[in-house]
Amino acid sequence: MAGRFALLFLLACHFLDSVMSTRNFTIENKCEYTIWPASYTYQGSLETNAFRLDKGQTRTVQATSSWIGQFWGRTLCTTNSSGGFSCITGDCNSGKLECSDRVVNTTILATLVTLAEFNLAATPEDGVDYYDVSVINGYNLPLLVTPENEKCESIGCSVDLNKTCPSELRLSNSDTGSNDPFACRTSCQQNMSAEICCVGNYVLSDNVVGPEECKRTNYSQTFNNVCPRAYSYAYDTNSSTFTCQYSSNFVITFCPSSTTKLPPSVSPPPNKTRAGSKGKSPLKLTLILGVSSVFSMIIIIAIVVKVRANNMRKSDLNGKNIEAVVMLKRYSYAQVKKMTKSFANVLGRGGFGTVYKGKLPDGSRDVAVKILKEANGNGEEFINEVASMSRTSHVNIVSLLGFCYEGSKKAIIYEFMPNGSLDKFISEKMSTKMEWKTLYNIAVGVSHGLEYLHDGCVSRIVHFDIKPQNILISGDSCPKISDFGLAKLCKNNESIMSMLDARGTVGYIAPEVFSKNFGGVSHKSDVYSYGMVVLEMIGARERAENTGTNNTSMYFPDWIYKDLEEGEIMSVFADQIIEEEDEKIVKKMVYVGLWCIQTNPSDRPPMSKVVEMLEGSLEALQIPPKPLLFLPVETVPKTTDEIPETSSFSIPSQDTLLYFEEAVQDIVEDNKDSLTKANKRRVFSP
Repeated sequence: MAGRFALLFLLACHFLDSVMSTRNFTIENKCEYTIWPASYTYQGSLETNAFRLDKGQTRTVQATSSWIGQFWGRTLCTTNSSGGFSCITGDCNSGKLECSDRVVNTTILATLVTLAEFNLAATPEDGVDYYDVSVINGYNLPLLVTPENEKCESIGCSVDLNKTCPSELRLSNSDTGSNDPFACRTSCQQNMSAEICCVGNYVLSDNVVGPEECKRTNYSQTFNNVCPRAYSYAYDTNSSTFTCQYSSNFVITFCPSSTTKLPPSVSPPPNKTRAGSKGKSPLKLTLILGVSSVFSMIIIIAIVVKVRANNMRKSDLNGKNIEAVVMLKRYSYAQVKKMTKSFANVLGRGGFGTVYKGKLPDGSRDVAVKILKEANGNGEEFINEVASMSRTSHVNIVSLLGFCYEGSKKAIIYEFMPNGSLDKFISEKMSTKMEWKTLYNIAVGVSHGLEYLHDGCVSRIVHFDIKPQNILISGDSCPKISDFGLAKLCKNNESIMSMLDARGTVGYIAPEVFSKNFGGVSHKSDVYSYGMVVLEMIGARERAENTGTNNTSMYFPDWIYKDLEEGEIMSVFADQIIEEEDEKIVKKMVYVGLWCIQTNPSDRPPMSKVVEMLEGSLEALQIPPKPLLFLPVETVPKTTDEIPETSSFSIPSQDTLLYFEEAVQDIVEDNKDSLTKANKRRVFSP
């Protein structure tokens, strides 16, 4: 009898130990297509190492204690006529859905995958879990890792980077017959040199420092800019490996959507026990009741912890949602204050806040830190900016590196641009004999950035505040669009958007934003703003100011169009044109700028067409018609002092908007017939 009791006790203890010593990995597929998750185990075991996961499906995989290994997602998988299974990315080379136990890591190195890597502690007493997301072996899918322990950080590379992968490393078109890129290889996989692969004489050792000789490649720098918390470079270990105090479960999400909230915690597996036989002895009953009590206590504690965690999440909902979505480093306000040296170096001020120069806590790079004004309502502009920028990954979009969300204190940390904004760059860096090629390259770069926002993102982003002050210039004169505080996300790339308020800066706001008589508000509103920026870049504003008649940017294109009609367009720049190539550049920018500011939105080219026009030949461009929205001189204020001043970062004041809205309505009344004809004529697609 005593032996039976001892056996029962040992079985109960073994059951408890097995429950507490296993880990759950919940795999979520939020991609718009099927993926085939797979894994490789260095230590321990998983209940399965590969399976199919359709769109929207979730599956939980159990691992043994102290498991060490990797997860990744396979894509573009097929089965041939003989039953052989293979995938374009992430293939296990097993010839079937399941991965063979004989698969070695060197096979994975050639498969172009985003990896989630884990080194788990056996018990809470053993210390911490280590985890990271790696793109050092290539990239194929956005991926997010979320520990169940809320004190631990979510990490990953949640932006789809295939379309912005350097062209020489991109896999698409001829590889699959599709125009869509499906993976990005590393420079190591392309060149196989020791220096680029950080091997041989370039490996980290006591005698060879490593980073000094094995520098970041084009590939690793691209991913470091947009996924700073992912392992993209051989010597990123200290900044991209994260620890968590024994978090029992993890959630791995492929293609985390921009609206994804914090992934739900994974509940422990249900505990099932068998009832004993009738006629239990008091000792046996006591033992069973004791075990049941332990289970009950565990369940009660889990419920209490979960309820408290839910309450804490509700108290900081916006901050947590943002953190889960954008996969950025979240800083405390004290850290922000320290990195800016108590806000010592001001880069600029605006309606939404002040921008300071700072340095990341590890001293690795300079950053720009925007501190939002505490009076800005519920933080809508902050959420707009973080949500919009987190969806982007493009060389002509400023990179978001982190944020602070601490009650009313909000800050955005992004890459520092040493040449400042476009307006300052032109006035301070350009010589009297303007470098037209530099200006042209900036115009082309901005057009690529806007094309990406409108057509390259999962959800179309309309910026609504394109102006020189919001175009930043890097050290190598690369333009980057910034300040997404007024941006709007379009559902399903909708053509027409509902607008309850006017957005933008006077002088760059499209006419339809003021009056629906000009058409619907859409991405074409950004095209208008871009056209005004291009015309300002080529000196049309200076031409208007020199006349002494008007210095309001909203109307200066009238002057350049007059010269265009009279065939004297180059007389404006006679003292600045040196070569024939410069003349072609100026004419091309004038034509494109005037096409972009057409009054009727449907007459404006989409940004994809703008890029084509700028990069094509001058002979292929037609002279644009004169936009209707050129105010007669008597309706324009004599000086800018008559117009309420607006901040370069803010929405215009109500008085300013009212003034221009009334002026626009006057034009509408005077040009009803022309507007009706214009609305019926569509030069470009919506």
